[in-house]
Amino acid sequence: MAPTSPPATADPTHAPPRPRVLVAVGGSDPGSAARWAAREAVRGGATVHLLQVAPTTLAREQGRTALRTAAAACFDEVGDRVRVETEQAVGHPPEVLVAAAPAARLVVTGRRDSSSWHSTGSVSAALADLTDVAMCVVPPSWSAPRRSLVAVGLDPDRPDRAALTEAVRRARLGRAVLRVLVHRPGSLAPDPVAGPDALRRRAQEVLAECGGDACDVEVSVDEGHPSSGLLAAARTADLLVLGRREHRGGPATYLGPVARAVLPWAECPVVLSRPERDRAPGPARVPAGEDLGP
Repeated sequence: MAPTSPPATADPTHAPPRPRVLVAVGGSDPGSAARWAAREAVRGGATVHLLQVAPTTLAREQGRTALRTAAAACFDEVGDRVRVETEQAVGHPPEVLVAAAPAARLVVTGRRDSSSWHSTGSVSAALADLTDVAMCVVPPSWSAPRRSLVAVGLDPDRPDRAALTEAVRRARLGRAVLRVLVHRPGSLAPDPVAGPDALRRRAQEVLAECGGDACDVEVSVDEGHPSSGLLAAARTADLLVLGRREHRGGPATYLGPVARAVLPWAECPVVLSRPERDRAPGPARVPAGEDLGP
């Protein structure tokens, strides 16, 4: 991969490198993902690394145009408050980007129209399937947040604490309301033990373990398919957080069926948290005063 901008000079103070927000620069709407990434990088003191992968050498000039558009979008969004690096490579985009992802703290990608999400050429889908790095998928024509609302789903019986902790972190970072959607499967004879009030209490207990007691929290209990409730929440939220499942080999991917149904259609940016790893028992709170960068 050949960088299109000069390499950074060594820091004489030997300070640790800044965290990196990697942006997969596509050709259809390179500005939306870049603008979202620039705002994210400013909050966390990170560098924005714009990476454009041209499938052939003949497509390199078009890719350079997309890189210039993305870099200009970063400047328009945050001015010179963030360092922006640009890089171009020639190869199979999903393979190059998946290889580059582990060096980043967060990967940001745009999303084409929903009909292209499931196509074999969808770079966003390939990245979401194949990498476990935290990721954000930004819909076309994204605009800056206005509602101060972060949404996340919760299954009280199998809570994804990694996703909940990420949602709590981002709600605190943006001083936003955290809206928690608890799914209750419909039934002809609902179990009274799993009634709405009981589910809310269980949800609050799990949220407290993840630091949610320090947020302004709304808990709603919905029936029906969980993807429907999450898509409805995405219409009014600034951000939706979804969990990832652990990849244990074979043909499985990091995306579960709910995330796969939500990502192509969500009307707000969707953050995919890292899969919840096997960890020692104990709550996964967000400590007060923690660096809430990307």
